[in-house]
Amino acid sequence: METSNVELPHKLSGDALSADELLAIPIFSGISRSLLEKNAGAVVRRSFKRGDLICREGDYGSTAFYILKGKVDVYISTPVAAVESTGGVRGFFQKLKSLLVSRKNGARADVDDRLIPIDAPVDLTYGSPKAQIVEGDLFGEMTCMSRYPRSATVRASEDCEMLEMLANILSLLLKNPAFKEKADRNYRERALDGHLRSIPILKELSAEFIDHLRSRVELIHYDPGELVFRQGDEADAFFLVRIGFVKVTQQVPGGEIVLSYRPRGSFFGEMGILSGGKRGATCTALDHVELVKMPVADFKLLLEQFPSVQAALDEVVRVRKAETEIRLSNAAAVPLEAFLDQGLMEAQNLLLLDLERCTRCDECVRACASAHDGITRLIRDGLRFDKYLVPTTCRTCRDPLCMIGCPVGSIRRKETLEIVIEDWCIGCGVCAKGCPYGNITIHKFGERQVANPKNPEKMMTIEDKKATTCDLCTEHAQPACVAACPHEAAMRVVPHEFFATRIGVGAAKED
Repeated sequence: METSNVELPHKLSGDALSADELLAIPIFSGISRSLLEKNAGAVVRRSFKRGDLICREGDYGSTAFYILKGKVDVYISTPVAAVESTGGVRGFFQKLKSLLVSRKNGARADVDDRLIPIDAPVDLTYGSPKAQIVEGDLFGEMTCMSRYPRSATVRASEDCEMLEMLANILSLLLKNPAFKEKADRNYRERALDGHLRSIPILKELSAEFIDHLRSRVELIHYDPGELVFRQGDEADAFFLVRIGFVKVTQQVPGGEIVLSYRPRGSFFGEMGILSGGKRGATCTALDHVELVKMPVADFKLLLEQFPSVQAALDEVVRVRKAETEIRLSNAAAVPLEAFLDQGLMEAQNLLLLDLERCTRCDECVRACASAHDGITRLIRDGLRFDKYLVPTTCRTCRDPLCMIGCPVGSIRRKETLEIVIEDWCIGCGVCAKGCPYGNITIHKFGERQVANPKNPEKMMTIEDKKATTCDLCTEHAQPACVAACPHEAAMRVVPHEFFATRIGVGAAKED
């Protein structure tokens, strides 16, 4: 039996196309023959029979696909649900049973009607994560350009013919006016409605207003490191992130600080428009990014016609300004260097254990497991500072590196600070690798037997996995770990406040 850890690759097996053959395909018209000849072998024509697997979610790859003929199904095969309970546990925390009821068999209340972003021209609905893409569609762009895991499984729903290409050819294609015009038209006609309505504050937009926007919005590609706008520029547009990640930074005395990352499905640019017309921060493409640009005149018209959107955006601006002020005040602090090196002053909400009170009974760990479907998000080990242990659990960092690269946008930060991993997580592990502090774990919760694409007579094992991290138990009065501690040793603190009078007390060291 074989276990799948990486994409089941075909390594561009297929019929390599010459420059003449490529130029005969409309989307390549206008590309220099010499450039295509220099990249000989970087694009092939492939045929798939009905039912053939093209790529699998969570696997790594380096190619994109363009459908020449036929249709494919694109879907998430990992169950869209929370990790089920592995059974009960016993201990002191049972007194909390009536307060700490785990979410079961359903979506989070605030995402029931959301779409799941994938690396294709369409998004998937939460309740039924399956769609179809057709002739003329491109998929796998993020995997090809940025080496992210595949965001969905793709299988031929009928006999298909498609081009498979490496990043150098895809880059030429994305810059080609003939292809860009076709891609823009497809987005406006097929994806704009879903994209706008997948953003909670914009879901009330009318069909008439979206029709107005079809000819007004512009799709713009940015290369890694390319500037979207600079702090102090005129605020001339509102942006939606369609592909990739955007880094938001601000200049402060002594350098630059990262305020946030804007992933696919998010938006930015509203603060400058609503706060006087000047950009208050710099936005830069972190990887290969595609943005939907809405001119300021249309954005203001949207606010006029939909007061509920205006109210929601005002609240977003208020929260983001408050976060920025705290971030700037922290930047001005000069904490103990070893403490700073561990990133603890970067945290917004930190779990501490007072080692003079702690008896190592592990009731905090068991309470966490009880509150989260039998899976603890707390490991009682980590950095020590003076008499405090900083256990391995989410710190809700102000610069959440874990959010960068999720191929399905399932990890996000709510405005109540906690990092949330949605039920459509495919368990690829990108977030866990991105967390510098080891505070995200990948939990295996099942296996499936599927046919091996390389040898259909054999079966292979596919593991179903989900990422887990602390969500601060925000549905309850206080975190389960804190409530369960019989010695009041566990506490959640705001680091820059708690340690303000303690800096210099002791050096940081490993427990």
